[in-house]
Amino acid sequence: MGTFREALTDADKAWIAKQRVYFVATAPLEKDGHVNLSPKGYSSMRVVGDNRIILLDGRGSGCETIAHVRNNQRITIMMCAFDGPPRIMRLFGKGAVYEPGSASFEELFKEHYAEDWEDPDSFKFVRSIIDIQVHLVGQSCGYAVPFMEYKSERKTLVEHQSKKTKEKLDISRARDNTFSIDGIPSFLDGTSPGKAALKRRAGTIIDALLPWAGGAALGAGVAVAIFRNMSK
Repeated sequence: MGTFREALTDADKAWIAKQRVYFVATAPLEKDGHVNLSPKGYSSMRVVGDNRIILLDGRGSGCETIAHVRNNQRITIMMCAFDGPPRIMRLFGKGAVYEPGSASFEELFKEHYAEDWEDPDSFKFVRSIIDIQVHLVGQSCGYAVPFMEYKSERKTLVEHQSKKTKEKLDISRARDNTFSIDGIPSFLDGTSPGKAALKRRAGTIIDALLPWAGGAALGAGVAVAIFRNMSK
């Protein structure tokens, strides 16, 4: 039978620290909006209090979690035991998004993540820190969860992002990280919905122009010119 409590215990915190993967669920308020569920690794979760956890959020092909959290704050984290005694834990809470450059991000990053992520190339992966106030902790049996053996972290995403220039990171963020699939703005990098839409369209135009731009150097020049003009 499932149990619920209002805060994390010391035993909960110790168990969470051992988990290699967790899942993040969010959804928009609209009844026909899409529920999002994302798997996470890289030991990116930190417990910073009885009712508070933080997640190091990396760049990716979408921005569902950030858009939803900024839309309505609701977020649920789920973990399950793939070895040892069976267990499922859900953390229900409300989140806030802190981007690099903000005081909250810099403080949390320095205290909890800098040792592993301060290298400039690795830091290109980092998009934000999601700060979650947990109001309910749920635990259930997990009897049907299979045993699985941990092998290693995939380095692919970090390595992929580390090879990108700032201009390419800006282009991919504008193209892929400005709106959720339901059209909810992420407000990443301080973009308003209108400006985000322009940047997104610019990224699409740049992608279309690159094969005809006479080489990567000219294509990059076109991209930089467009983004500099839009930021004025």
